[in-house]
Amino acid sequence: MAKKKMAAKKRDLKRNIWAGILIGLVLYVGIHVISRTEGARAAVADKISNGTRLPVALEKCAATPLLGLHFQGLDFYGVKMPDVRVKFNWFSFLSKKKPLVSQLSIQGLEVKLRRVPETGNWEPLVLHDLGSKLGAVLGVNPVQENADNTLPRFPAYVINEKTLLQLRRAKVIWHDEQDRELAYIADVDTRIKLVAFSDRKALQTLLKCGHIKLASGHFLRDFQLEAIKIDEYKPTLILKMSDSDGEYEGFQTEILWQDLNLHVNALAEL
Repeated sequence: MAKKKMAAKKRDLKRNIWAGILIGLVLYVGIHVISRTEGARAAVADKISNGTRLPVALEKCAATPLLGLHFQGLDFYGVKMPDVRVKFNWFSFLSKKKPLVSQLSIQGLEVKLRRVPETGNWEPLVLHDLGSKLGAVLGVNPVQENADNTLPRFPAYVINEKTLLQLRRAKVIWHDEQDRELAYIADVDTRIKLVAFSDRKALQTLLKCGHIKLASGHFLRDFQLEAIKIDEYKPTLILKMSDSDGEYEGFQTEILWQDLNLHVNALAEL
């Protein structure tokens, strides 16, 4: 009798396991089908529009194999993202520091920043912080010390400094109030990865820029930066670059140092 009960329990367990697998498979396929519908595309575009406070165009939306999202043709004021992949941290609600979006991978990103005459802010305003900090590195203008709390920002629980940003063939251009080009970075590739050793974790960022125009008018090519951030310590920066006349060995060239010595530390704050 005991053997029969044990055998029945095993059959029930197997049946429940297969039922769970079947339900999971149906849900998985259903998520992929729903994510490709017009309703899902419109809902995602509406969410992004609420975050940016700008009208947003989105051509296609679909789920990825690991239940992230894949966007095609994402476009809003001054920003074009032909191909975007989003990875989620589904257990972000268990931590106040981890955002919902764990990684953003963007191919072909193009950002055109324009300075607002009255305030000096950068449009689109949702990217003002990036435009101000990165622009200061290129010598466009100093970083504004007092943060403007009225500017639109993505909620920190959705996207924050913990979100890993992967770029491929990105370009960012700064324009003044008369729409004249001030500076740009082009052919930007980034690779970010977490490295664990001993009892600490390090965040390694590798960045390459094919072309850079500084606000001073100087041009750089083949800019490479490696930043290593270990826990709470200040990042360590390793830079290498060249121009049409050859490499700047160890920042010994006086003109380059004059251009960058006031701004290079700002890279650690990005």
